[in-house]
Amino acid sequence: MAFRLEEINADQDFPELIQCEWEAYENPEQNFFRLFCPIVGSHPNARQESLEECTARQREWHLSDPTSYWQKVVDTGTGKIVAGALWKICSRNPFEKQEHESAYWYPEGDRREYVNAALELFEAPRSRLAPVPQVYLNIIFTLPGYRRKGIADMIMEWGEAKAAQMHVDMWLDATIYGIPLYKKHGFMIVNENNLCPQRESPSKEWEAIDRELSPMVMWQMKKSV
Repeated sequence: MAFRLEEINADQDFPELIQCEWEAYENPEQNFFRLFCPIVGSHPNARQESLEECTARQREWHLSDPTSYWQKVVDTGTGKIVAGALWKICSRNPFEKQEHESAYWYPEGDRREYVNAALELFEAPRSRLAPVPQVYLNIIFTLPGYRRKGIADMIMEWGEAKAAQMHVDMWLDATIYGIPLYKKHGFMIVNENNLCPQRESPSKEWEAIDRELSPMVMWQMKKSV
């Protein structure tokens, strides 16, 4: 197999790219993924409708964010997208303007409030530790059948070269699954972060989503260039 890493075509690639993202993060299931990509509803078409909403939303986020740089990895034999990554190329402090957007992709109520609180917890450590220009790895994924073939290394090496070119440090938020890859590339753990928010006298709705998403632990990792 041969693979090619390239920038996405925002007009064409998002449906296949985000389908790949969902399949990767669902195998194995990673709880934190549902903060950003929930399945809303329980009807037969709920997953497909939620996937389509998520695809449109991630494309909108990309087009409205000048720091956003999406990549895809293509199997050159089939033309299929088999992996992807979202980098935030920050030539300035990304936390200069602290804006906590409501999780509008969740229905109104305590499920949304829970996610709002979890997202604030997610951002807090890096805003404290890294209020500086940086190359931030926001998302990385590979389809299950294409893992352990050097694809993630290809993506990481691109980011390392970009950070070296800019003379800035690299940052990321790691799950337990990604830590071995990142350590291989010289990243160091600098913080452990529990994303599950606490509330006194939580409602049944709050308790339900807490059970669905727990545990959610991320590790902030840094590589100095």
